[in-house]
Amino acid sequence: MNRRQRRAEAQGKHGRAEGGPAGPIVRWLNAALADQRAGRLAEAERICRHILVIEPDHAQTLHLLGLIEHQLGHSEVATERIRKAIRRNGRDPAFHHNLGNILSEQGLLADAMGCYEQALALAPASVDTLYNLGNTCQTIGQPERAIGYFERALYLRPEVIELHNNLGSALQDLGRLDEAIACYRKALALRPDTVEVLDNLAAALRAQGQLEAAAGCYERAIARTPERVESHIGLGVVRREQGRPEDAITCFEQALTLAPDHPETRVNLGVALIDLGRAQEALGHYERALALHPDRAETHNNLGIALERLGRHAEALSCYERAIALTTDYPEAHFNRAHALLITGQLEEGWKEYEWRFAVARYDRNFGQPLWSGERLAGQSILLHAEQGFGDTLQFLRYTPLVADRGGRVVLEVPGPLVRLARSVEGASQVVAVGEPLPAFDFHCPLLSLPRVLGTTLSTIPDAVPYVSVPAEAAAWAERIGIEPGIRAGLVWAGTTVGALDPHLLEPLWEVAGITWFSLQVGDRPERLVLPNGLKVVDLSRWLTDFAETAAAVSHLDLVITVDTAAAHLAGALARPTWVMLPAAPDWRWLLGRQDSPWYPTMRLFRQKKAGDWLNVTRELAGALAQIALWPKAPQPGTSVLPTQPPA
Repeated sequence: MNRRQRRAEAQGKHGRAEGGPAGPIVRWLNAALADQRAGRLAEAERICRHILVIEPDHAQTLHLLGLIEHQLGHSEVATERIRKAIRRNGRDPAFHHNLGNILSEQGLLADAMGCYEQALALAPASVDTLYNLGNTCQTIGQPERAIGYFERALYLRPEVIELHNNLGSALQDLGRLDEAIACYRKALALRPDTVEVLDNLAAALRAQGQLEAAAGCYERAIARTPERVESHIGLGVVRREQGRPEDAITCFEQALTLAPDHPETRVNLGVALIDLGRAQEALGHYERALALHPDRAETHNNLGIALERLGRHAEALSCYERAIALTTDYPEAHFNRAHALLITGQLEEGWKEYEWRFAVARYDRNFGQPLWSGERLAGQSILLHAEQGFGDTLQFLRYTPLVADRGGRVVLEVPGPLVRLARSVEGASQVVAVGEPLPAFDFHCPLLSLPRVLGTTLSTIPDAVPYVSVPAEAAAWAERIGIEPGIRAGLVWAGTTVGALDPHLLEPLWEVAGITWFSLQVGDRPERLVLPNGLKVVDLSRWLTDFAETAAAVSHLDLVITVDTAAAHLAGALARPTWVMLPAAPDWRWLLGRQDSPWYPTMRLFRQKKAGDWLNVTRELAGALAQIALWPKAPQPGTSVLPTQPPA
């Protein structure tokens, strides 16, 4: 954004001086002004001081000498000098305007505003003063006022590019993106390829989700000014948001070539490297950025993320705490600290920090009813509402009976595909789909806040399963699954958390004899499985219309093998044997280093030993499968003799 101050003329036309010999003073003052404009500050200062020996209260000389002293780095002296000029002659708007500039550069923005307003009262058509007032309002977080000043200035001087640009910035700050984009385009129509305007237009387009158009603007800016670091950074950010981290890294590395000591570049490069699982490289860039700018909270936060990815959780916690110490109201750092606390089993403190998720995700239902804090309900009703994904909802439905035990009527609000299944949860008096009208209720609580409210620790996790059951109206699945010799195994190899596994990495599973495979994969179809001749995977997706149907299917399987997705929570909630493939840096709920889960007694966890190494995970799974593949068939649908945990 271009928010440079516009300076008023140091001197206007000179008539008779305030007293004394008018002619010589006017000539000397004009000579001093010429020297000042030419950068001959010492000579200009000498002349001004000579005038003040003759006429100590000469207002215009006091003003000019104040400007010279400011240019020489003596701002406090300059301020007093110009204030003295104003006391001598307060009718000159340039005096007030330039005093405002000096105060603004000193960070005294409220005082600067007062000076600019006084200047504007004396010269209402001063575009320079309107411009500086707009910029100051923008800086102090008053974009609405800034817009008014910029619009007044544009009425007087519609050809000024900076006014269109800065008006666009103020509109963008208010989220009025269409109007902001129109302003930037007007500026570019006046002078195409103005790099500051191109960067601002790109940022507005990016905020609208027009990523390719934003990239085009950054590329134009780079073509015009290849050495502009900000444009390379902006293009890198866009490429990352487009899911092109390699291209983003190229942009950030180009920016680093231009400015090796640019902290923002190193932070953005670190983020892109994290996307690609290159946390160790990211670590070095974050540490270098902190060496350059040690008090930047965002960098401490990002360093914590890199350390967590490397399994260094205690150090990560220290980084998040440092970020919070620097910026107390920093939602992302609090939320990341919650993750680090929860994954290391420090649940009590972790649940408290986890409440910051609402500030990060900006989830706010704005209920008029109070948030429940765990008190007895005594016949009153409470709304428990889903706030995150299907898996999160399934995991925390287990708390419904505990809430009902507090003596209240529980209303569950869940996503539509979960409604039929949620009706089977003990303690739920009514289940409504998200988006449907809600019944009257007295209290509310998000599902994932219940562990905090109820004081859950590792030793008190409510782990009784099953806590959901197959609804009676769900389709009969015995015929679809059939009764085949060996093990009936359901498979999910793609999810929103970890993405899709390369189907070739599943080949070790196909080598295990005695398994009948069923695909439980739903949603956007991942890459097709690559199967050896003679092996088939029965695709159940067309019948999996909601979680009640999926639960019915799972209840007829002997085993579910899945990545970290809703299928894992569904199978665990049904108390079915469930094997979950986890990345090296898992979500907090799976804790660290365990093969079991305190949330799901029938679950076994298979973890990456190294980030990105899924092949060893599937090989370990295949080995475990081989141990059980020839076991006798479960005697009845809905039962299983498979062990859930590895042998001691």
